[in-house]
Amino acid sequence: MTAVGLALLDVLGPWQMSTSLALRPVANLVGGLTFGIGMAIAASCVSGLFYKLGAGMTGALVGLAGWGVGEIAADLVSLPGPRLLEGRETLATLLGLPRLAVASALAVVVAVVLSRTRRQAAAHSWQWTWPVAGVALGLGATLSWLTAGATGAGFGASTSGAVASIADGSPSWWRIAFLIALVPGAMLAARTAGGWWLRGEVGVRYAQLAAGGALMGAGARWAGGCNLGHALSGVGQLNLSSLLVVASMIGGIAVTRSVQLRLGSRSAQHDPAYRSASESSSVDDERAGEH
Repeated sequence: MTAVGLALLDVLGPWQMSTSLALRPVANLVGGLTFGIGMAIAASCVSGLFYKLGAGMTGALVGLAGWGVGEIAADLVSLPGPRLLEGRETLATLLGLPRLAVASALAVVVAVVLSRTRRQAAAHSWQWTWPVAGVALGLGATLSWLTAGATGAGFGASTSGAVASIADGSPSWWRIAFLIALVPGAMLAARTAGGWWLRGEVGVRYAQLAAGGALMGAGARWAGGCNLGHALSGVGQLNLSSLLVVASMIGGIAVTRSVQLRLGSRSAQHDPAYRSASESSSVDDERAGEH
């Protein structure tokens, strides 16, 4: 849905909007893996931290502080590697086909696949099921591009670059406003649905949030975007770099979670702090939802 919506905006929109993200394999891979590792450690993404802050998780502030530090620090490191397929960075341009045609074909394929799968019920009565959430995300992502384009921002929902733009003295106001607005929006949604819960964290969770936040900030900067910018906006653009980054993020999460589970099985029996942190993270994800 996002891909179709963005293709329509590209055809109908009167403003100049970004149509691709650079395919830089080294930076995309390293950044994606780093971001994925950070997500697993923090048990959240950056936009998820903004959401969880609005839902009552005060410890998210530590993760967001780490994110800011990581993003600024990443600018001090330049990753090597060429830029490939310049001018053909999207699936549509690579195939030489109209963007709307490719997006529509993919939408049909996804619709057929989803129609053959069994719909999974939400874990809690106040949570949306994944089909409803998916449609809402598609509409929301398209709307974000519409409002961004109308204000001259040129790119839709993303977290990467917000802090760095402030440090550079050229704030990306649309992106900053978008992120800040997540907090009251999340509070309203959580309180209305019954998922709002004011809480702190145990000591080790603050360390995990800070470290995970820093890795996500650096990874997103190197990769040219976060999971929101690549998985939602970038894949919606049919960007090849976004597909590579998302795959790398998944790999980083999978490897880190495997290590965490192995270490956890050894530590949980002997370390009360580790057990408390794991329980805190699990309860938080159940109450506020993992993003």
